[in-house]
Amino acid sequence: MIGPFNSVAGSNAMATQYYVFEPAGSTLPASLPVILFLHGGYAGVEGGYAAGDSPSNYNYWLMHLAKMGYTVVFPYYDSYLNADKYSENILDVWEAALEWLGAGQDGVIPPRRDSFGIQTVFVGHSIGATEALTVAQQLSLNPSGDVPLPRAIAAFTPGIGKTGIPVDFSHISPYVRLVIVEGSDDPTDQPTAGAIWASVNSAIPAENRDFLQVISDLHGSPEQPGSHWFPDTNGVRDCDDGLDNRDFNVTWKLSVGLADCVLKKKNCAYGLGHGSEEQIGMGQWSDGQPVIPMMLMH
Repeated sequence: MIGPFNSVAGSNAMATQYYVFEPAGSTLPASLPVILFLHGGYAGVEGGYAAGDSPSNYNYWLMHLAKMGYTVVFPYYDSYLNADKYSENILDVWEAALEWLGAGQDGVIPPRRDSFGIQTVFVGHSIGATEALTVAQQLSLNPSGDVPLPRAIAAFTPGIGKTGIPVDFSHISPYVRLVIVEGSDDPTDQPTAGAIWASVNSAIPAENRDFLQVISDLHGSPEQPGSHWFPDTNGVRDCDDGLDNRDFNVTWKLSVGLADCVLKKKNCAYGLGHGSEEQIGMGQWSDGQPVIPMMLMH
């Protein structure tokens, strides 16, 4: 949270605390679309943060989203709650954050609106990816005037751990665009990603969804495994301690691209590209050899 971005704590109660990331500068827009970013559960214990609720695990990604023209809300949700309370808590935090942003106080940029309401997108990793779908389905079944249905969801290596959270999303709105990304070296969570994909087949039209797999490539250094934790850019379970190709060409490219596609009508070639070269391409190693591209699963 250090750098050319504003970040502020939103609420005081530990279970409903959230952080907000926005662009900083002398000239700022009158409004911005808002991304709800849901982190992986218990991703690590870091100084000053509760277990799993550390934005520092995703700092580079969060700051990139803000730099690309989005307000990002990062909520606490798993520190002191059982798994069956996650989605309820996320909805409460999300509603509070949108209300606070809408007040436009303390130099905060208000949410952008159009004829459909506030422009929002969900981005999630691990159990956060599954929770993004859970919350979106709840909003699909029980619309709230204060909490809009997300226009899109970018779900990276979705999982449920030992929580037993259900993964049937057959009642999610057909208007939600969806990109699911799994890793080739994540056998524990591949069944979850597959089950999610199967459940949305009857709900979301094929043209509104993509299912991709990151293929491990160990040719150079740092190695690029398609693991469960690679979106955890600078966290304790990533295979390196800094930015790498998977950040630029998977998490950053696909999350920003999907948001841009549905909200700004641009970058759809890689945001929702249905296996296009722009979407699955991973660039080159320093010796010129292409990095193994992602695979379009369906």
